[in-house]
Amino acid sequence: MRDRPREYSSSFAVAPPPGIGHPSPATVASVIVVPAAAKVNLALEVTGRRPDGYHDVATVIVPLDWHDLVGVRLRPGAGEVRLRVSGPAAGGVPHGPENLVARAAATLLRLAGGGLDAEVWLDKRLPVAAGVGGGSADAAAVLRAGAALLRRAGLAPPEDAVAAAAAELGSDVPAALAGGAVLATGRGELLTRLPCPPLHLAVAVAGESSTAAAYAALLNGERRGDGRAGRVAERLAAGRPPTSDDCGSALEAAACRAAPLLGEQLCRLRARVGADWHLTGSGGAAFALAGSPQAAAELAAAALAAGFAARGCRTIPVPAEVR
Repeated sequence: MRDRPREYSSSFAVAPPPGIGHPSPATVASVIVVPAAAKVNLALEVTGRRPDGYHDVATVIVPLDWHDLVGVRLRPGAGEVRLRVSGPAAGGVPHGPENLVARAAATLLRLAGGGLDAEVWLDKRLPVAAGVGGGSADAAAVLRAGAALLRRAGLAPPEDAVAAAAAELGSDVPAALAGGAVLATGRGELLTRLPCPPLHLAVAVAGESSTAAAYAALLNGERRGDGRAGRVAERLAAGRPPTSDDCGSALEAAACRAAPLLGEQLCRLRARVGADWHLTGSGGAAFALAGSPQAAAELAAAALAAGFAARGCRTIPVPAEVR
């Protein structure tokens, strides 16, 4: 399930916003490189369907010590975005302006008011379409690094504008931009920061999954909350790990209906590797809590031996502000 190493580049132009002057050619040519951390949804509930077609959720999200790398350079220019992608998972990354990283860079240029080009480098290591939030984390990393470059040049966009841009890019981008453990509600944009004790877990990729297809496959009876996200948040706030009974995703049944192979692989993972494996979000990755780094590594090794891409991970704290 690993993509072959690959590299490609693409570029496109972003029209400047009407009526906004170009910034002076300030010192924006330096590069900032930041990690874009994977995440798991320790618990996810779907609490209803909204009139706009999105779903309301309640989910506890924690970032992991597993990441892509994203580099951003801003130069005076006419609004062109240049994206270069490399790394072992580059083959699964879409090309062109529909790429979420490219869209984040285009959004950044609009926030800056025009007069700049963006050069973005993505070293893609996280698996694609696996439910570990790689695309959202990459987009958030572009916003974090780009906003820092703009601050250096005296062109800092308002924080609320950056947050609104993150929500427009995707439901998981605000949590990735915030960093650290959060309880996300609404469609994912309403965040409550949570303290989180260090957690050790194994992550295994059971298959690929489409978030849109999983939500489309939800049954009416699956659009109701059961309180699991709140209970997990309460335990984290008390400095305790979540119970296995409260972990998992209300999207699992729908995700498996939408992608039957994912359901088969989850069953095989659970049968072959002795642990409580929980789908994260809409999948296709699953995680199992472990009591120590060694236990997490042993679970990951067992999953690897069973034929799954897997890794032992730990949660990470809120990242330091990029300057």
